[in-house]
Amino acid sequence: MRLIVIALLVALATGLGQASVLQGGDENTTVVLFGANRMPNLADESGETEILKLDAGIMGADNATYQLLDADNNIIEPYKYRPLASGRQLVYFRIPADSLFKLVNVTPKAGKSFYFNWWATPKGSSSKAIVRYYGISDWLINDDEQGIVVQVSVQNNRTGNITVAPENFTLFDQWGWPYHPTAGFEPMVIAPGAGKDDRVLIGFTGVSLLSRPAALAYEYNTPDQVVIDFEKDYVPLSDEVVYGSAAGTDNATAAGSSSSAATATSSVAEGAQAAVAPAEVASSTASDTSGSSLSIKDQLAASRARLNDTKQNLASQTSESTATTPSTRDDI
Repeated sequence: MRLIVIALLVALATGLGQASVLQGGDENTTVVLFGANRMPNLADESGETEILKLDAGIMGADNATYQLLDADNNIIEPYKYRPLASGRQLVYFRIPADSLFKLVNVTPKAGKSFYFNWWATPKGSSSKAIVRYYGISDWLINDDEQGIVVQVSVQNNRTGNITVAPENFTLFDQWGWPYHPTAGFEPMVIAPGAGKDDRVLIGFTGVSLLSRPAALAYEYNTPDQVVIDFEKDYVPLSDEVVYGSAAGTDNATAAGSSSSAATATSSVAEGAQAAVAPAEVASSTASDTSGSSLSIKDQLAASRARLNDTKQNLASQTSESTATTPSTRDDI
């Protein structure tokens, strides 16, 4: 019966156009990681840290502990858990801004550990550019609309300069309805081969409450079109990337200690992406950085204020200000 329920959950998640779920377990316990997304850490005025919320489900055990392994083999512990429905919960991590990840360790209560390769950073290319999608970095909601902020980088794939602006991007929902940017970075000129590590933010407001982000397009409906599909293009990192070239092929559910995971080496810390597909929306409020609970009315008010601030302030951000901690590691 448990296997039937898990199979149904996975099928529903896939049908909703989310990232590929990560699933593992044994004869006693099944763990499913549905997705994750990043949010601003409102308590950190420096902007050096963010909040990562992992949507996880477990069957066959009362609870579990979680650990993240970043691209530099640092272990990050959760600072908060928030129960949802039975067996489902949000796991909160306070992470350095623009972090990359390669592994998550889940240890069910009174059980053995399971290791899941993190999601790879989706990317696509054309003769003009290579686009890397780092996911949703803020998700705001009020009683009328959604505001969605995504993070990308654009690498020049030509021999001459190219100009990139927010207007080059289109966000599509699950029905293929297009949304165009309402805020973002100043247009920038990118030299040949440059731009890979320069992440920028793009804001979409006025998004219907019924819409769910499904794809992001660059230069849509032109010969230089690049489309990132949030379902098909989110796949787990390979074992070679996570563990090194000598890795085995069955590490997703391998048992072991967290210290052994921390010492796993990778010559290429590729791919990791800290803001995966739309695992959840409604909990993205100012209460993320504290243990207190707010009423629905307070949550909507706080979210509405953040949405208005995003509309007013995001447009003034330049590409330099949105990439204060560029990654120097390969991300596939």
